[in-house]
Amino acid sequence: MEMGDHYHLCFAVQDIDAACRELTDTLAIDWSPVRDGRLGEWDYRIVFSIDGPPFLELVQGPPGSPWDTSTGSRFDHLGFWVEEIGTAKRALADRGAPLDFDATTLRRPFTYHRLDSVGARAELVDRSVQPDFIRTWAPHLAVMPTLRVDPPAAPAGRPPPGTSPEGVAACRATLIDFLSEIDRGHATDALELFTDDASFAARGRQLQGRLAIARFLQERQAETDRHTVSTSSPTRSSDRPPTTSSSSRQRCCCTSGRRTAATPSTAP
Repeated sequence: MEMGDHYHLCFAVQDIDAACRELTDTLAIDWSPVRDGRLGEWDYRIVFSIDGPPFLELVQGPPGSPWDTSTGSRFDHLGFWVEEIGTAKRALADRGAPLDFDATTLRRPFTYHRLDSVGARAELVDRSVQPDFIRTWAPHLAVMPTLRVDPPAAPAGRPPPGTSPEGVAACRATLIDFLSEIDRGHATDALELFTDDASFAARGRQLQGRLAIARFLQERQAETDRHTVSTSSPTRSSDRPPTTSSSSRQRCCCTSGRRTAATPSTAP
């Protein structure tokens, strides 16, 4: 796990206007204009400091919301950008920071994770929305770094996911289904065969995450050539030689009951 710079610290407050005034009067912090927002059923107010990163964020939300301050204002979280929210949220949970709130279910690309020993949370935000953040809150910035969240190391002696006979069989079934759907022109259906953290190698490109795979499928569906599907091993007539060794086949693993394509050990 490589530590990228956290780009903000957030306090959940009962009165955002009073908090801004106090921090300006005492610490000379300057603020952008307070903005109103809505997440699911909750209306909220939010503001970031002008100086940063790291920025200081204040958020005011109603009871029952992720920023409930019924028991008083508090320090809420440290915020980090990540490359792909689906992969990062699972990896951080696996590393011991349980998921506390998942805004991706409300079509917002961020999650909160509990850090119980310090009584706070970590927020992961997908880098895809960083340009919007910069335009709104930090027009003086070009780009901010991301946090790399690697899954915990597998216990010694346990084979990597997808390398057991059962995993290889599941891999073959997934890829045959995948290529069949593309042959029918159903790129969207093919995408459903992969989980959010899928990694897929195609045409010399390593596609990480459902968004990258979706873009590839859209490009692929627009072309006239199609995949060739075999019941023995999935191949592409235009991308691979007539025979494929077992070492160059795609591997799959399972995540939350769904099959996930993983990076092959060698390039096709």
